[in-house]
Amino acid sequence: MSAPVQQLVESMFAGVQALDIERATAGMADDIVLFDPHYPYPDMVGIVAVREGLTWAFTQMASMRFDVDRWFFGADGTSAVVETSTHHVLKMGSKRLDFPQVFVIDTRTEASGERRITKMRAYEPYGPHGSTGFGLKIGHAVYRLTHRRR
Repeated sequence: MSAPVQQLVESMFAGVQALDIERATAGMADDIVLFDPHYPYPDMVGIVAVREGLTWAFTQMASMRFDVDRWFFGADGTSAVVETSTHHVLKMGSKRLDFPQVFVIDTRTEASGERRITKMRAYEPYGPHGSTGFGLKIGHAVYRLTHRRR
């Protein structure tokens, strides 16, 4: 039952890795909700917003790659969690970005009988940015200085 969801997600990743908007979004529902904190507007609601987000991403990246480490499938076959080792290269300065990432994905079968991605949420193993992130870094440093691990 999980094969169609896995194929859908693999096709989406292949489109992103090819930096191809059409391929990347071919399996997404028109009313998809996608959240990814890497994007200028992390909450993307609807296929138009997702396409705009990906267009921005593709202008920033020389390459994007997701190596799937593990899959977890919902019992009903409509959802998956994918753990990836993510490898991107920025166009500016050719900086490599290597980090683990998890995607939580929901799908549904449309009236046409085709399964589509309806919700996708990206999780990264690092905290918030900006002033909140700066404050946390200071707090963490103070804690580490006053509470050494043994």
